[in-house]
Amino acid sequence: MSLTEETGDPAAALAAGLATMQDVLAQLHTIDLHAVPGPAVLAALDGIEQVRRKTESLSARTLATIEADGMWALDGARSMAAWYRARTGKHRASAAREVKQARALRDHLPATAKALAAGEISTDHAAAMVKLTTDTEARRDRLVDPEVGEGFLLEHAKKLDASDFTLAAQEWGTRADPDAADRAYQEDTLHEEFTLAETTDGYVPSGWLSTSSGKLLLTALAARTGTPAKTDTRTPAQRRANALVGLAHLALDSGTLRPGARIRPHLSITVPFDTLQRLVAAAGRAHRPGCRLVGTYPGAAFGLPLDLARTTDLGGERANGQPGPEPAGEGSKGCTCPELSDTIIDAGIDAAAMVGVEPATFEDGAPLSPALLARLACGSQMHRVIFGPDSEILDAGREQRLFTAAQTRAIIARDKRCQYPNCHAPPGEGEIHHSIAWWAQFGSTNINLGVLLCWYHHDWVHAHAITIERRHGQWVFIRQDGSVIGDTALAA
Repeated sequence: MSLTEETGDPAAALAAGLATMQDVLAQLHTIDLHAVPGPAVLAALDGIEQVRRKTESLSARTLATIEADGMWALDGARSMAAWYRARTGKHRASAAREVKQARALRDHLPATAKALAAGEISTDHAAAMVKLTTDTEARRDRLVDPEVGEGFLLEHAKKLDASDFTLAAQEWGTRADPDAADRAYQEDTLHEEFTLAETTDGYVPSGWLSTSSGKLLLTALAARTGTPAKTDTRTPAQRRANALVGLAHLALDSGTLRPGARIRPHLSITVPFDTLQRLVAAAGRAHRPGCRLVGTYPGAAFGLPLDLARTTDLGGERANGQPGPEPAGEGSKGCTCPELSDTIIDAGIDAAAMVGVEPATFEDGAPLSPALLARLACGSQMHRVIFGPDSEILDAGREQRLFTAAQTRAIIARDKRCQYPNCHAPPGEGEIHHSIAWWAQFGSTNINLGVLLCWYHHDWVHAHAITIERRHGQWVFIRQDGSVIGDTALAA
């Protein structure tokens, strides 16, 4: 016997039934699910899903009835969706979607509504039916076809999960109204947009891409990220962000965007000479305490005059304030410390040595931190510009890379791939990392002070002040606390 037959009043039956449902649900919430055996919890999940489907069906029927009755308009609401949102506190998009779905189930998909009420399909299946089969007149007309209409679609909905059924419904919709599919494609293309909003500490991306463009971008990002190593602790979102920046590197470094340009489009950084000197001194921690420069000086590799340089203490403090000695011959070690048996590349910066120094800036005047400046300088081309009074340009030296093409080829031939532990990025996806202080200490020919790193790990070693040592023919990466990253047996 139904509730209506028991009470004789549909309104009373509806209120009594809902009250009973709420009481039962309240009682179920008092059960300690951790005390329930695993198989019983799994069975409960199946039961809850059936309850959800049937309550969603009842909700849709209720919404459709309220809309048809017109009572919602008595409160002055501008639309049924606005009334529903105000009454339930739902999100605007959710309220509009549920009202539209209730209307479509009532007017165009009666069999789908019954299947949902019986728990035979999920709300996701019903949503796909509404969105993909009722949006044009041609598709609505096709729904009543006894062979390939609503019944045909429901047979597949009962066999497929919602993801696979959505693809099937999309194909059905394209077949039923190909002209509408073409219009949707054109509209999607016109609606694509992308913004990169600058904030106080970075940039926030937002926008919308069509299905094809979104899949294209995801495919490119997946190709860039590859299969993460077991030791890769980044989240998928972090890997995608790094992959997106990597794609930008590839596009800019290849020169394909502006193949005829004299200068490829890259970041431009303005660095005062004194700041460059102090950066070199602050980055010289790889040598023995008290070591002083004796053979070369900061900026010698870039044609900077000797009278602009001063002898510096590798801890970052100026020494005697007098002009430094004449440059040593090419390849000179250039410091007073004993010969080091192993090559050391230190990405750490002595922050205290940079206090009070005028910061380097981007083109728009935004300042760079010392660590970021060291990272960008590590793979950059340098161009000297000397200004006189009133910003008059006195001299503009030619652009020069830190490593020559031959040196770069030699380092790539030796390292073959990114040398960070468990990374296999090829040479085309990275650059040479070296100690900033090598400009002043070792001249321009010592390729032992360069190591091949991918863009992501080049950023990483600078951001985390990783020291890299060459031991027994292999690179060893050392954290600031002295622990070795990756294979600790190499540190022995």
